[in-house]
Amino acid sequence: MFDVPNIIGLIALTMTVVALTRRSNRGLLAVLGLSVLLWAVHYGLLGSVSGFMVHLVAAISLFVAHWMQGASETARGLTGVAFSVAGVTCCWYFGTGWVDVLAAVGCVLITMTQFLGKGNTLRLGFMGGETVFFGFALMVGSVPGMAVTAGNFAAGLIGLIRRNRASEEALVAD
Repeated sequence: MFDVPNIIGLIALTMTVVALTRRSNRGLLAVLGLSVLLWAVHYGLLGSVSGFMVHLVAAISLFVAHWMQGASETARGLTGVAFSVAGVTCCWYFGTGWVDVLAAVGCVLITMTQFLGKGNTLRLGFMGGETVFFGFALMVGSVPGMAVTAGNFAAGLIGLIRRNRASEEALVAD
């Protein structure tokens, strides 16, 4: 239970939950990129080539999205499409069946969200992607996968509520 891959997975989960429960989106994509990179290492150490590759593409995508936040919407959108194609290709090439179509849909939703989402839509897009990945985990029978995606969804919801409360408090203070 507490071997190296699972310890790395626990660290990645903790980083994700802490990042998503924060009120601010500042640095969110970079921190999520680090946690997803740890998920890639986790799956690689467990011997899952597909898990490693998909998470590696996702981590690079998050770092690039963080770096491109000031770029034009067209540039961000085209880059999001390129990373979506890369994620779908990994799901197709390393996947094992139709259930991986759901993983591909989740990849596209989250990738396009990280490149084009701002404010609350950034959180809502991640929550939508986690819902799709929950369905994937359910279909493959992964209880840990369902737990992680449900936890990420809840963390995103908490962060969204905290962001809304902070903006309401700012309005009242004016």
